[in-house]
Amino acid sequence: MQMVLFQDVDREATAAKVIEFFDKPLDHYLAMSGKHRADLRSPVSDGQPKGTPQGNATEDRMLAIWLANQIVDCVALAAQHCSDRAQKYLLGKYADRLDGRGLTEQLNFSAATLSRHQLDALNEFADRFEYQVIRRGLQNEVPDLHVKNEKIVQK
Repeated sequence: MQMVLFQDVDREATAAKVIEFFDKPLDHYLAMSGKHRADLRSPVSDGQPKGTPQGNATEDRMLAIWLANQIVDCVALAAQHCSDRAQKYLLGKYADRLDGRGLTEQLNFSAATLSRHQLDALNEFADRFEYQVIRRGLQNEVPDLHVKNEKIVQK
């Protein structure tokens, strides 16, 4: 199997997938882990499940909570390891829940400039999130946020 370091990624579709992840599944992971969006600024998980297993149903619930906690920490670490500009955008938008106007004021950007930087920030997040997920061995539990370009071969 050949390893591909730089894959052909559809940047717009990847950005849309990241936005969808922040809008839906992340809220579920936050609720299951007992964390809030503000906690994306500072992950504190030790990576170990807590409590004493008491049967399959309890073990499954504990594992789901542990997994949600790990995913939230991956999100926080990915955002925190992004470039300064991307980090400010991501944490402003998704931790502080700033709207477009709040972001343009905080980042001192015009709306057009913010739109360009948003695409870069969301794609950088997808790359860094993938690293955090693989680093923790969760790649079979968390879908890749990248959308690969489909190459059409004409005959």
